[in-house]
Amino acid sequence: MGDLHWCLSPCSSSTSSSNSLDLFPLSIDSELWLMAEKRAQEILWILQPSLASEQKRKVVIDYIQRLIKHHFATEVLPFGSVPLKTYLPDGDIDLTALSHQNMEEDLVREICNILTYEEQNSESEVKDVRYIQAQVKIVKCSVKNISVDISFNQMAGLCALCFLEQVDQLIGKDHLLKCSIILIKAWCFYESRILGAHHGLLSTYALEILVLYIINAFHSSLPGPLAVLYRFLEYYSTFDWDNYCVTINGPVAVSSLPEIMTESPYNNGNELLLCPEFLKRCKEKFSVPIKAVENGGHEFSIKHLNILDPLKDNNNLGRSVSKGNFHRIKCALSYGAQRLGEILVLPGENMGAGLEIFFINTLDRNGRGERPDTLVPVPTFGTGRSEAFDLSGDYDNHYSGLLQGQWYHKYSLPVSPEMTPPSSPSQIQQSFTWDRLSQLLRCKQNFLSQRGTNVFVPRVPHRHPYAPKVYATASTSDEKGKSQGTGTYIPNVENS
Repeated sequence: MGDLHWCLSPCSSSTSSSNSLDLFPLSIDSELWLMAEKRAQEILWILQPSLASEQKRKVVIDYIQRLIKHHFATEVLPFGSVPLKTYLPDGDIDLTALSHQNMEEDLVREICNILTYEEQNSESEVKDVRYIQAQVKIVKCSVKNISVDISFNQMAGLCALCFLEQVDQLIGKDHLLKCSIILIKAWCFYESRILGAHHGLLSTYALEILVLYIINAFHSSLPGPLAVLYRFLEYYSTFDWDNYCVTINGPVAVSSLPEIMTESPYNNGNELLLCPEFLKRCKEKFSVPIKAVENGGHEFSIKHLNILDPLKDNNNLGRSVSKGNFHRIKCALSYGAQRLGEILVLPGENMGAGLEIFFINTLDRNGRGERPDTLVPVPTFGTGRSEAFDLSGDYDNHYSGLLQGQWYHKYSLPVSPEMTPPSSPSQIQQSFTWDRLSQLLRCKQNFLSQRGTNVFVPRVPHRHPYAPKVYATASTSDEKGKSQGTGTYIPNVENS
């Protein structure tokens, strides 16, 4: 993390004091803002990961990893909200299995077969195995009552994880980015139901980039996550979605795409927190070229709601939103901004009660002393928290996973049980640069071709009823379509 000292814009340190009333989203007394943020923090305490929820999710991840690795010489890596530590109590676990591209189809089927076989064991906790054969193939299941989505070669998710982890560490302020994501995600999921890419709604990554822009542009006027939520609702409820696209540096005209404008027409004179050099470095470091997820298109696909991926100029993060849901999202944001604005100008105690009503479904679902992702009782809403929890993620481990994915995909290399990519984060960070990794892989490729080894050999015990064939030759497959993203798992929640 030694490369973060240059990341902030030089002018960001010269901003006005945040005690000035005109810096807050609403011109109300700073003490009232403090009271409001404290109430929002109480809501966050019932939503944030806990030690018990972290442990249970780790057990589930370890179980799936062992089950798959027992049969195949492949890596299974977590990505998304769980390793980022921004998941909701109802959130699913996203895993991606890495494989050589011409073996992906076979790996998908075999993993589905293995999980189906495991489900038939009466003592197994694997339930509801399903294979979603869409543009992005996903094997879904439930383990210990937690939904698990297994995708394949999801390099974009690993890149986004590394990027957001670094940005959160850079922004600091007691994990303002992550806390804001959790609070806003809760409102979008439990209260307005506008989150879930597979339902034609916002993807989680799209939401995270929308939140990140708010902090990037309005950082000097954001005393806490509640202020970020209000800015989020106020800004995007009046955003001109028909003519502009959201980028991490501000809106750009849709007509200018795919050329990205250097100046933001809606920046309102605010100094951005993240300097261009930092974003350039992140783009170079985390947007590895992945031929497998390209479908030949290089232009930004304009949809009803347009959000530019900061790591990839032709990736529209809003592409999952359907026309009908686009209007639903606009109405939800507008109503949310109006209601929250009315609540925040109420007298102290009334304001606190108003915030509870604003998050009524969230509190009803999660504020009664239990979480759906752990059997351990948790404090009920308003009684404090039983433990402090560090939202810091393991960036070195995330980056190690990204390099393992790069090992599989940047070069057309075979994968065999005898060869595995480097796994030590410290070793990778200290010893591997992209150039050295490239040189190493070319050497390994030459070595393998000399041995005549050009196939992926599944490591499957003969006793398993779904043991796959050992393929004599590896056939290349057509390039797959772009990822549509993995939306938040939506449970059957009954509104009170």
